[in-house]
Amino acid sequence: MHATPTTFNLMRHGQVDGPAALYGKTDVPLSQQGLRAMQAQVQHLPNADVIISSPRLRCRLFAETLAQTLSAPLIIEDALQECDFGLYDGIAFDDLTDQWLELNDFWRNPMQSTLPEAEPLEAFHRRVHQCWQRLISQHQGKNCLVICHGGVIRQILASVLAGDWQSPNWYTALQIGYASVSRISIAEYQHATPVVNFIAKPPYNELPL
Repeated sequence: MHATPTTFNLMRHGQVDGPAALYGKTDVPLSQQGLRAMQAQVQHLPNADVIISSPRLRCRLFAETLAQTLSAPLIIEDALQECDFGLYDGIAFDDLTDQWLELNDFWRNPMQSTLPEAEPLEAFHRRVHQCWQRLISQHQGKNCLVICHGGVIRQILASVLAGDWQSPNWYTALQIGYASVSRISIAEYQHATPVVNFIAKPPYNELPL
């Protein structure tokens, strides 16, 4: 039996229907603009053999509709949820003026400055890394569409590229835009190393002229 390559298209959800905030566990839905961007993006992707999604509404509802349209199996993967930002999760930045020093400490050193009752960065990275290793093993030879979050995609890219996920630069200098797609491929031969084909390609209707 001839082996086939494995492809993972990592798609971040579109813009959400809510004010600027840290959205992790908060189940905020997509805005109409966010939905249209995701719809535009998938028009230029090969049909997936399997769709894997975070359980959060901003990912799951689109994944369910797409899976039905493509008659593709859908897997809801809890470990692909965004980092839990604790007490500040989903709270508009405009309402967190008294907490701005804590937020600044978090952005400057996320490894050492965990927000109140939030998931530590190390635990988040470990959760996503373990999930990624499992997905590689379970979906060999398939074309997989993974619908998840910017933070999750950064952790997967860190695993593949040996990136410094503990550094704040990994989060500030690596932009993963709404509805963007990052592609990782694995050749068909045994023990092939995953290769990053591209990172954060925006929807075609948002590409610069």
